[in-house]
Amino acid sequence: MPYAGGGASAFWDWADLLGSSVELWCAVLPGRERRFAETAETEAARIAEPLAEAVREKIRTPLVLFGHSMGGLIAFDVARRLGGLVEHLFVSATRAPHLKSGDEPHLLDDDGLLDWMTRLGGVPADLLAHREMLALLLPTLRADLTVCARYRGTEDVIDVPITAFAGTGDPLASEAEVAAWERHTTAGFDLVVRPGGHFYLKDDPAAVTSVLCAAAKEGVQ
Repeated sequence: MPYAGGGASAFWDWADLLGSSVELWCAVLPGRERRFAETAETEAARIAEPLAEAVREKIRTPLVLFGHSMGGLIAFDVARRLGGLVEHLFVSATRAPHLKSGDEPHLLDDDGLLDWMTRLGGVPADLLAHREMLALLLPTLRADLTVCARYRGTEDVIDVPITAFAGTGDPLASEAEVAAWERHTTAGFDLVVRPGGHFYLKDDPAAVTSVLCAAAKEGVQ
C-alpha cells in the first residue's frame, strides 16, 4: 500500500525480489495511475473499507500486508477490518497512529508542498522537469496528506503481529515514533531499523523484502 502521492508502480520491482513463492498484490488507490480520473479520498475509512472487501474477494491466505508512510496507516486500518485473515502487518516509515502529528504539509500552497516532498526524496528526478505533470499530481498528494493528518489519535489495537521499519534519518517518523506501534498489537512486535531517510527502502529494497519473505514462509507453515 503506497505512500502519500505514490502508486502501485512503486512496488512493481518487488515481484522479482519476493520470488515465485510469494504473490505480490499492489493497491491502486483513487486519484492515481489507472484510477487517475477518480477523486482522491481524504478519509482513511473511505480507502480502507473497499480495499478490505477487495482483499477478501481476490487474495488467498496466508496474507501479509505492507504499507509505507500513509500506506502504513491504511494497511493498519485494513488489517483491523480483516482480523484473523491477516498473518502479519508491516508498517514502514509510519508514526504510530496514536501519535498526533505537528506537521500539516497538506495546508501548504502548491510550491511549498512540492518543495516539502522533494526535500523528503519522494519526487523522482525525471519528474521534476515536468511541472505540468507535477501540477496534476499535487491534488492527490494533498488529499493523501489530509488522510494522515486526520488519522492521528486512534488507540485501536489488533491481534496481528506487527513489524515496523524505521529509517535512521527519517524527519517524519523517528525510531521512537515508529517503535510506538508496539502498543497497537496484542500478538507480538518487532522493530527493524534501516539506514536512510523517509524513503530508505528505495536504497536497498531487498533488505525489506527479505523480512517480508521470512514472514510469508512462517505463514505457510
